[in-house]
Amino acid sequence: MTRADIVEAIHKSGKVDLSKRQISQLVNATFDIISEYLSEPEENKKVMISGFGAFIIKKRKSKIGRNPKTKEEKVIPERYGLSFKAGKNLKEALKKGKK
Repeated sequence: MTRADIVEAIHKSGKVDLSKRQISQLVNATFDIISEYLSEPEENKKVMISGFGAFIIKKRKSKIGRNPKTKEEKVIPERYGLSFKAGKNLKEALKKGKK
């Protein structure tokens, strides 16, 4: 699902009394703010969306990697990564959708 798909789904749902353009601006602003907040990584920094889930910054330890072609070992430095933990409502919706 793309941003445009999200905008279209919100518009068709009739849950908000906004134009498609206004919905698009709101969706873009929301994603921009979340991205800006998470782009300055620090361990355990979170964006929690109640009922949906949480985006969490986690520090990945450095490790030894290997080039599959040359078999040369290389140190992969520690870095920050982003993980997502589904919220209760999303987990329940996924269970109901199981067939």
